[in-house]
Amino acid sequence: MRTSPRPPVTPGRTAPSPDPFWSSQAPARSGPNTSSLPHRTLPVRRRALAIFVTVLLCATACAGPQPDPSMTPAPEPTGPVPGVARNAPLHAVDPGLVAAARDLPETYPGSAPRDGDPTARVTLGRASPGDEDYRHGSVGLSLESTDLADPRLGKDNDDLVSILQSLHEPTLRFGGNSTDRRFFFTPTDEPIPTDWPLAKGEKITKVTPADLERVAALARRTGTSVILSANLARYDPDRAADLAAHARAAFGDRLVGLMIGNEPNGFHRGSDDPLGVKGPEWNRTVYARQLTAYARAVHRKVPHLRIVAPGAYSDPWWEAAAEAPGTAPFALALHQYPLSECGTRWTRQKPTVANAVAPQTRERVDALVSRARSVADEHRVPLWITETSLSSCPGGNQITETLAAVYQADYSMRVQALAAERVTAHSSLGPCHGGPPMSPLCSDGTVGSPGERFGLRANGLALALIASIPQGTMTPARTGSEDLTAFAVSHPDGSTSLVLSDFRDPATAGPRTTTVSTPGPVQRVTQSQLRGGSWRATAPAGDAADPHGASGSPSAQGTGAPAPGDAAASYPADPRVALSVENALRPTADGAVSVDGYGLPITPPAVRPEVAGVRPGATSFAVSLPAGTTTVLTIETKHATARPSDPASPSGDGTPAPQVTPGTPRATTRSGGQ
Repeated sequence: MRTSPRPPVTPGRTAPSPDPFWSSQAPARSGPNTSSLPHRTLPVRRRALAIFVTVLLCATACAGPQPDPSMTPAPEPTGPVPGVARNAPLHAVDPGLVAAARDLPETYPGSAPRDGDPTARVTLGRASPGDEDYRHGSVGLSLESTDLADPRLGKDNDDLVSILQSLHEPTLRFGGNSTDRRFFFTPTDEPIPTDWPLAKGEKITKVTPADLERVAALARRTGTSVILSANLARYDPDRAADLAAHARAAFGDRLVGLMIGNEPNGFHRGSDDPLGVKGPEWNRTVYARQLTAYARAVHRKVPHLRIVAPGAYSDPWWEAAAEAPGTAPFALALHQYPLSECGTRWTRQKPTVANAVAPQTRERVDALVSRARSVADEHRVPLWITETSLSSCPGGNQITETLAAVYQADYSMRVQALAAERVTAHSSLGPCHGGPPMSPLCSDGTVGSPGERFGLRANGLALALIASIPQGTMTPARTGSEDLTAFAVSHPDGSTSLVLSDFRDPATAGPRTTTVSTPGPVQRVTQSQLRGGSWRATAPAGDAADPHGASGSPSAQGTGAPAPGDAAASYPADPRVALSVENALRPTADGAVSVDGYGLPITPPAVRPEVAGVRPGATSFAVSLPAGTTTVLTIETKHATARPSDPASPSGDGTPAPQVTPGTPRATTRSGGQ
């Protein structure tokens, strides 16, 4: 890990005007906890850093003979971050430099408690043997198997590289409903089959070893682990073995598992089911027998490759998969969509904001994951959640693209506390306008012609915020309120990351003073926060769909006008990159979903603003938390050896309100319901 210090600020320089987020959160009173944002004086640590950088630059410039100026090409004009080229993609820049250019305050605005606000308490325990690990790679994305053939999915797509790097060595799973219905892998470039049953408008996608090699290059560049899926509905164990062999050759050890089919419990649900791929003879016994045949064929060509199954949401199918012989090494795969009542039944499972933030939804998550964990524990295998989202209903609804993403942040921590080793949110490479609205990421272009620029929606920002937490061990954290959840991760340096999700309505509830009790003395606490003006607020990911400056469209980070001192106003944006440094410096519009008032990159823990009023050496501190937020507090102990600093490599930005292309129905990331 590395610490990313803020670049030096010239003494006497006037700080840029604070963006709307910081202005709205600054305390309106004077006193020791007041955060004064404009015209900050240069802190001692910044002056020292400035001196160091000046000496270093002088030493570099004066050392050795200098080249003839006439022979030296003119340097590329830099962008708003010194030393960084114009329109540099986020993955090419230390996120600490971006955070410094944003000129974040020393003290987090609004973090100081206020008299008269409601109160809550959080109690942290000590780590103990048997606590679950929190590791990089545990949070990731799931795509359709057919996306393997998408030429945009490669190491040269700057936005996708930035997004994957922002998730810190994530898991990228390829599966979904397309696996058993439209996915055809061939190592010899065979013609596409013509006898598969297809729904109207569907087509079979052919994937070849060249596609695997292209995606593998992206995985290597971003430190990504990969799970692939084999078509089970078109029974062909030898073809699955060929897929595994070519995938091992392409991905090497980054290939962590091969799923056999996708949700086999849904292969036959009646003759009128549009997703049906099997007849009434299909059952768990047949499935277990075929799973064994696939596993044995795969292991003949790729010994010890982990078999992943069943990718289902039904207890009996978990048991059938876990008990199938010949599958070791094995991972039990769970799929979960808690609000997937797309009709009129089961009102508590309809995709509404009220249900998204309700305690009973979190209770159902706990119940299903706990049951799956029991099966995994019984068979001594790991539990992976290879596909999840808040809902799988097609089209837009109250929760798509909105601040209900607070649920996604809570879920990502909750399931890891319940021993899920990997969790991948189902996603799409489709366009922001007309593509699946629950996908954490989306592209520019249209449904018929998606583009190469990508951004993150609100739930994508939530994933990136959680992924910015350094590795460690899940430790006990208790709250006394059903609308406030807490999860803690202790780190080897003695620090602790505390994730607090407040499920009160941000449109009607004010800040709440939360007192955190710790098992040891505290030296310093920093903060980062996902928030928005209301549960219906969105993040401006859809701006990736509009080239910068076109038709007065907003920037990729959310504002229609250039930021104060915007260097990008004097030169054109790169039409291929949405997630550039210039766009990362533009604050989001007031009330939009953001992390600390911006899109990505997430500010690294070591350089985040501090919580106001923390007394060094105390065993408790108080922080004011707005309603409808997920807050990550980094609590440094008195004897911490170093600050956690795994910098959040950049990611996307956000999303607009749902927009539908005329005549084109909104899709679902799953191409169907659960």
